[in-house]
Amino acid sequence: MKTLALLLTTLVGLNHLHAVEPTKSLVTLSAKVHKLDSEHDLRGRQGSSRERTVTLRVEIVNTSSTALPASELTGDALIFRAGDIKEKTVKESLGMIKVPAMKPNEKLTFDLGKIELKEIEFRNRKFEETLEEWQVTCNQGTTEIGKALSSDRYTTLLKDLGPQGKGKDPEKRKARKALAQ
Repeated sequence: MKTLALLLTTLVGLNHLHAVEPTKSLVTLSAKVHKLDSEHDLRGRQGSSRERTVTLRVEIVNTSSTALPASELTGDALIFRAGDIKEKTVKESLGMIKVPAMKPNEKLTFDLGKIELKEIEFRNRKFEETLEEWQVTCNQGTTEIGKALSSDRYTTLLKDLGPQGKGKDPEKRKARKALAQ
């Protein structure tokens, strides 16, 4: 009887360990900024300007032991934009790319999105647009099979943008004004 109880306890324990095992993503994503084009305009003492076109070069590796059907690669970027008077961080979509079916351990590379960054320098002031952070995801239908973030700072900056993704959160601005008065 003791042997049967020990056997049942062991089986239940092993089954519990198997159920707790975390799921592994099917693909590994890595993304790096890649410069496509650059243009300079030197104006002498009045200032200068520079325009750069960058993209995210995304590398996808099928880490599973089975072939994967076709999927979609999408991404978002947080870009610090310099406007007429205001400078702010905005969220911009990098678009979508169809990824063909992948064999086990196959590696594919894609250029995702085109981002125009400008820099204008006057005598007393410099306006520079920069690519701050990004997120790239790979989906099969509605299931996310892989994800890459530039850093943990992406989620922090995204929260600061607010629900519209276009600058500071209006509720936080109202609260700061109320505290200042």
